[in-house]
Amino acid sequence: MPVVYYICISHMTHSSTYDVCSGLDHFVVIGINYHKADTATRSNFAVCSSKQELITVSALAGGLKDVIVLSTCNRTEVYGIAPPDVLIEILCKATGNPAAVFQQHGYRLVGMQAVEHLFKVASGLDSQIIGDYEILMQLKKAAKYAKENGLLSSLTDRLVNFALQASKRIKSETKLSTGTVSVAYAAIEVIKEKVTAIGQKSILLVGAGKFGCNVAKNICEYFPGARVKITNRTLQKARDFAELHGLEYVPFENIKTVAEESDILIASTTAEEFTITRDFFEDQKLRLLLDLSVPKSIDPAIAGQTGITLMDVDQISCILDRTLAMRKAEIPQALAIIKETLGEFVEWHKLFIHRGFLGEVKSKLYELSASNTCPHTGDAQKEARIQKAVKTLAVDLRSRTAKGCQYINTMHEYLRMN
Repeated sequence: MPVVYYICISHMTHSSTYDVCSGLDHFVVIGINYHKADTATRSNFAVCSSKQELITVSALAGGLKDVIVLSTCNRTEVYGIAPPDVLIEILCKATGNPAAVFQQHGYRLVGMQAVEHLFKVASGLDSQIIGDYEILMQLKKAAKYAKENGLLSSLTDRLVNFALQASKRIKSETKLSTGTVSVAYAAIEVIKEKVTAIGQKSILLVGAGKFGCNVAKNICEYFPGARVKITNRTLQKARDFAELHGLEYVPFENIKTVAEESDILIASTTAEEFTITRDFFEDQKLRLLLDLSVPKSIDPAIAGQTGITLMDVDQISCILDRTLAMRKAEIPQALAIIKETLGEFVEWHKLFIHRGFLGEVKSKLYELSASNTCPHTGDAQKEARIQKAVKTLAVDLRSRTAKGCQYINTMHEYLRMN
């Protein structure tokens, strides 16, 4: 397996206050990522839109309320409030993998360990390239999909929001993302290292999705004057991007002809089968092929052909050691921000788990207010006193959870105010 960017970040010491998050005892993450699985294995567990639909149907049929599916080139993870084995079964069924393969390469985390993992993923601390924030938008999209399909409760929704909040703070308050570092940028570094006279070369970009367009923008920025063509299964996507950036678009059915004419080919597709195969290249001229796709777009067997240099996403990522070294120093500060934000979430959660009790007390206070106990108090004063009593109760519940005593104390305090 290629060398990858893995930094062992141990679990943070759990504050005793985390124990109040009883509602998250069953919060789970199960997944496959680059730490234990190579590109081929990750490809097998990648979740496309059709597989996402299968997972959604299975989750809803099973009565689950929280299921977030995050699938990127470096990981496929399922977050939810459910038994881990249930989520594993749903993922394996949708992706057509035996559960035994998941058990060999996958992982499961429960409770606060799962919560901390979510925060680290959102913050770029668990990315293959430390500080890579492309994951942030992918997490937002995954949560949005879950919410739209009835698979995101208010508790998990708020948890994701706190994770995103921590990520934004880390990005603005640390140098964890210093420099332009991503797989898309790493591809530029590879081309600089391996190809001379770029201005005289022909470059073909296969895939006009968001990631492919980022690659294309980098190509245009760093190699002005290069002959760049772009193709996509949906021609309109390629045409729109090409016209916007002054490139040439190519109908997908002509891909083989144009690929053979190219000196550099960069693939970033989401196809489940190889897009570029051995029969694409019949001559033996020097070519650089970069496969940024998961699952792979380029048949690995092509690497054995004369004149061809083929690199996949794992190999490309390995060139960023220098930037990684600069970012390692920022990890302690980033973890401190996560710990602080988790503390804020815990404080919110203390009120969340008592929301029913607070509502009951508030209703009783309104009943008491409507009685003749305080005949000389105006409505505005009554409302202000009710709000003050409930607020005081909420504060007390953060440190003490004896609801019976708290209820009596609140009634007493309200009567005292009157």
